[in-house]
Amino acid sequence: MKLPITACMLVGLFFSLPVHLGATTIPESYQKIGEGAAYYLAFIKVYDAELFSTENAVQEGILSANVSKCLHLEYTVGVKKRDFIEAADTIISRQVTPDQLQEVQPYITRFHEQYKDVEDGDSYTLCYESQNSRTTLLLNGTEQVSADSPDFARIYFSIWLGEKEPLDEKLREDLLSGLSNI
Repeated sequence: MKLPITACMLVGLFFSLPVHLGATTIPESYQKIGEGAAYYLAFIKVYDAELFSTENAVQEGILSANVSKCLHLEYTVGVKKRDFIEAADTIISRQVTPDQLQEVQPYITRFHEQYKDVEDGDSYTLCYESQNSRTTLLLNGTEQVSADSPDFARIYFSIWLGEKEPLDEKLREDLLSGLSNI
């Protein structure tokens, strides 16, 4: 049986799509470093997380301005914009000095203004490219906002990856599990 040309095109298009419909824009040269999950009240899973970076990344340097990285969060429940902002502000304020915060506050404000409520199945991806010092936030693969500041990237990725009071210590360990401790 011969399929009409439109059906053939649709089949071809289907097979050319990424395997995962929530596909990210993580560069192919990155490798997965680790994965974990974030929970609310220790039993309600909020999202699954995956950390990707270049193959030469080491745990002590993951927040370095010279290390490109992406953090992909796939939500399993709805989360309101105000909750993203509150959580980020709380964690950042306990990790950095007021002077450090003041230096990157305009970038933080820009990012927080672009957050949107998410539902089960939505994803946020936060990527930092060391070559141009650009941090980009994507919602379901669509760019929302970017910032050209290595200091902002270090501080914002510290929410999940920082040594001092990250969002969740277990999640941090899981995300960094694939790095060597050199």
